[in-house]
Amino acid sequence: MKKTELVRQHIQSGETKEALRIAKTFRLGLTTEERDLLVRGYECIVNPGFYRQIGRDTEKATLDAQIILHLKWG
Repeated sequence: MKKTELVRQHIQSGETKEALRIAKTFRLGLTTEERDLLVRGYECIVNPGFYRQIGRDTEKATLDAQIILHLKWG
């Protein structure tokens, strides 16, 4: 099974963290900004306390990453 298929399955089943874990490694078909949003969204899910300490809005970062997921593979 291809990684893009796995991402689609995780999106459909509501497993955002797993979809981001895979999608953040993609290079083709993404702009640098989109890739950065995916990475930041995943990191905000995994380490929310750290990102809050450095002044990041973790909810917005996660939402932005979910939007990219749904636009590309949803």
